[in-house]
Amino acid sequence: MSDLLRRLPPIRRMRGNRLYADDGRRFLDLWLDDGRGILGDAERAAKTYASNAIDKGLLRPYPGLYEQRFIKALRAYWPGYPCVRLYASEESALRAARRILGSEPLIIDAAGREALGATPPEAALALIRPFLDPPGTGSRASPLLAMPRLPCPRPYAPACLLSADEAAFSPKGGLGAEKGELVPGMQLYAATRAMDSLANARREGYTEERWKLFDKRMGEYFERRGPYIYARAAEADYEGFFMAALAGGALISPRYGKPSLVAPDIDDGELKRLAAALAAYRAAR
Repeated sequence: MSDLLRRLPPIRRMRGNRLYADDGRRFLDLWLDDGRGILGDAERAAKTYASNAIDKGLLRPYPGLYEQRFIKALRAYWPGYPCVRLYASEESALRAARRILGSEPLIIDAAGREALGATPPEAALALIRPFLDPPGTGSRASPLLAMPRLPCPRPYAPACLLSADEAAFSPKGGLGAEKGELVPGMQLYAATRAMDSLANARREGYTEERWKLFDKRMGEYFERRGPYIYARAAEADYEGFFMAALAGGALISPRYGKPSLVAPDIDDGELKRLAAALAAYRAAR
């Protein structure tokens, strides 16, 4: 992933879902850090809350009222997963998932192209994403654990594991129950605000109606599922497709099979330029 991402020129500034390079170019960000930036310019509220939390000195991992506020926001958005464990980072959450499952988890992405069978493997970890049903929804069983892709910038984002059943946090092998970690209040405060903004996104027009507008220009080049988009390109051709998109002023997912997104704020002129670049790439092949 990093190899393709390094093809992007040095970025000096970011605003919403646009990137401003040192050489004066502007890029429409359709990757949005694998969905962490799905709020676009609306994530400024989370940044403000993070700044306020820093002013309050909430930088150390002590218990606080912000834990319960964040857990309440998670339960409201993903009601099928009421049992929650918090962690300071995704790496810590993944280590905990290994302990709980007793093996390296098979991560099943809610936005992944692969289909989930009727009965997920016991060691599956669902990566759940906003605006999509969790993997296994409607099947005979759902993955034991889930890890949400939070709509929060990485520097402020905690991580968490979710489950429908509290018993899921009892690791195999006789180990004590998984209790999670204490997380600095700054992360919880900012992430709670980000979850509130996510809940407001539909009311503010980030819906299927807007996502369909993307299809008018880009349906020939991307397939779409909700706000998540996938290049209509073979894996062997993906590097060329990625570079053509970059030449057309857009950053897409640097990893084949991982989704890009319909950004919250897109100008039709940007899509027209991107479509022209992708058309030229196809014609030259």
